[in-house]
Amino acid sequence: MRIAVFTDTFVPQVNGVVNAVRQFDRMLSAAGHTVEVFTEGKKPGVYVIDGVDVHRYRAFTFLPYPEFEYAVDIIGPVRDATRFKPDVVHTHTPFVMGYCAWRTAKRLGVPLVGTFHTPVDEYVVYLSKRFKLSRLILRRIARAYQNWFYDKCDVIIVPARSAAMYLDVKGKRIEVVSNGLDLSRYGVAGRQEFREKFGLGDAPVILHGGRLSFEKRIDGVIKAMPLVLKEAPDAKLLIVGKGPARSSLEALVAKLGLQASVVFAGYVSDEDFPRAFAAADVLALNSPVETQSLIVLEAFATGLPVVGANAGAIPDAVVPGENGFLFDTDDIEAMARHLIRIIKDKTLREKLRDGALRTASQHSLEKSASRLLEIYDSIKK
Repeated sequence: MRIAVFTDTFVPQVNGVVNAVRQFDRMLSAAGHTVEVFTEGKKPGVYVIDGVDVHRYRAFTFLPYPEFEYAVDIIGPVRDATRFKPDVVHTHTPFVMGYCAWRTAKRLGVPLVGTFHTPVDEYVVYLSKRFKLSRLILRRIARAYQNWFYDKCDVIIVPARSAAMYLDVKGKRIEVVSNGLDLSRYGVAGRQEFREKFGLGDAPVILHGGRLSFEKRIDGVIKAMPLVLKEAPDAKLLIVGKGPARSSLEALVAKLGLQASVVFAGYVSDEDFPRAFAAADVLALNSPVETQSLIVLEAFATGLPVVGANAGAIPDAVVPGENGFLFDTDDIEAMARHLIRIIKDKTLREKLRDGALRTASQHSLEKSASRLLEIYDSIKK
């Protein structure tokens, strides 16, 4: 099968969408399918990444959110993808490259699959800072565009069932396909080395990993630390990742006098990221906007319990008392209470560890790739 994959975000950017695209690329190409990726970048050209051809088209930095780039070429991707003659077109984002995916599928008369990773309207906060339109109006515009775009898809894929609640499309086929994990990457290997590198010693370590963006509400995890430290004075909060919220998070740490208890590890390579999980004892997430939260599954694959917000897709995976605990977003006291229980109760921690590993086994990359191929086969024309 020939599969054209479109995405507005790709390496060197680091986020859940990029990770999902790369993992599926590897699995599908290894299974004998021909995959080509169409994306954007400041250095246009064709590159081989993960064993597949990656076509990059001219892009510029998106000023409201410097981590991202936006393409200005809507002709080249459609032209080149049409020459590739895919059996299926699959887009992972609804923006410029998503538009090109729709144009390609329409021109060739082949199915268009759209994976819904992130609610578009959650990002208008960055636009509202630079434009005079109100945030409410921008949200409405974003939602309208999001629904218009996914209504053009033959099949919509969501990484968790709860993600479908962000879409208002009628009569569309929606399928759940977990982004999946290469379970062999996760375990206890590298725990001590990572701890030594960042001066964590033998302290209980609470991890927050992923893009440091405002919509993730990471400030809530930091605000929970003074409560945690009252019961576990040696506890550390390890924040892994980079993003636009870092400076404000560092300022909050300084304001609360937590410099000795909060460690910013910054960017960690994809190869080293599993070691961050190995170095931790529990994962804490205050985010209300997760559509699967791959980081939850990564924590589970390492045997880490998760204390997460009861919002988005987090409760799809976190079962209270089995593999972690839930709390209402921004309920700092509840979050801290659960973290303290896990840190101080070894028996509970081991029980949650076993539950986490069981949950992770249901989300192997092999199972997810197999399910994706079943969907492709069912819609091929």
